[in-house]
Amino acid sequence: MKKITTLMLAILMTVILLGVNGASTKEEITISMWTHDNLYVEFFTRRGEEWAAMHPEYKINFEFTQIPYNQLWPKILTALAAGKGVPDLIGIEINAFSRFMKGDIAEKTLVDLTPLIGEERDKFLRWEPYMYKGKIYGVESALCPVVLYYRKSVFDEAGIATPLETWEDFIEAGRKLKEKGHYIAAVESSGDAPHHFLALYYQQDGVLFDSEGNLMAEDDPRAIRALRFLQEGVQEGILWPTSSYYDAPHFAALKEGKVVGNYMPDWWSVYYQKPQVPEQAGEWRIQLLPAWEEGGRRSSTAGGTGFAITKYSKNPELVFDFLHYTYMTKENQIKRFLELQYFPTMIEAITDPQITEFSDPYYGNQKIGKVFSEAALQIPVQWQSPYWSEAMQALYKEAVTPVIAGQKTPEQGLKDAISKIRSLMK
Repeated sequence: MKKITTLMLAILMTVILLGVNGASTKEEITISMWTHDNLYVEFFTRRGEEWAAMHPEYKINFEFTQIPYNQLWPKILTALAAGKGVPDLIGIEINAFSRFMKGDIAEKTLVDLTPLIGEERDKFLRWEPYMYKGKIYGVESALCPVVLYYRKSVFDEAGIATPLETWEDFIEAGRKLKEKGHYIAAVESSGDAPHHFLALYYQQDGVLFDSEGNLMAEDDPRAIRALRFLQEGVQEGILWPTSSYYDAPHFAALKEGKVVGNYMPDWWSVYYQKPQVPEQAGEWRIQLLPAWEEGGRRSSTAGGTGFAITKYSKNPELVFDFLHYTYMTKENQIKRFLELQYFPTMIEAITDPQITEFSDPYYGNQKIGKVFSEAALQIPVQWQSPYWSEAMQALYKEAVTPVIAGQKTPEQGLKDAISKIRSLMK
């Protein structure tokens, strides 16, 4: 009996020692990420815990860092130039991707995801904003469909029937609201990205740059139409011009009921609308964009962030496996919307009942997932250019700002902006 007990203790000690030795031989891996949006940090952290549990053969650490938008790009580009201190993953906001196209930075420093994505490419919408020379360098964080947000309680008081089917209906509703002392929407007259102009332009199948990098025409009637809409809306007192959509004056206008609507993408709700005017919960609704003409597109797009893997990553294939789990599985595409309200890019997820049946108390328990789903299936394409940032500034300085102020006609403003961009592209 004593011999058996001794043998059992010996076996037990061997098992324990093997376990200790096995644990100590686990490869330790750290996956790092930089992004401007703390919601991405939260989402990746939750998915990281799940993914790590699926890989017990590694001891996995995560270093996810939020860096203010204006500080992020200089920090990333400096680290890439130095070749050290570079994270595995970087979230490249859509308007910043052009910086990685200049000097072939994307090609030199980012992993070409095209072969890793492979045949799954057709399962998703919206690769174009993170493509360079036909290769994919980023996986999109959200489809960013633009819808019309409106304060239903105020619309009802003004006798406005919703949904508004056309932009003509929108103008008529704006006139009724003006009589009650309200603006139907605010429009940004200066800034970094002319969302309000581009949303109206994209809705008409316009493209600032095409797939070959060619610039839009200086007399594109769709662009002139969008500029005229903004100019006339401001002049008539239907649209309220603001220097920034993301600063205190605009939020104060929403709180006071001066502004009672806007046309913005999915991220506007979770990032600005709810945090800035929580007291108006239950009063707001969303609808598809009004159409330019009957049967026309009822959606547009604004914003986005593509996650790229840097060539300085020590474990690029493992990092892609993590990125794929987080962003390219139906389960987590749905979770991203349920947790963040950032809309899926996976076609199968867009129409899943968990999305289309999603209701939100802030919007009077409206099934906002159904509205976003309908908008998503009409999303227009947006191509990139190395001159995107310059184009944004030229459009504001030469067209949007002076046209809204009545200092230029839409025709002259567009002509001046395109001429300026072309001069920068030489």
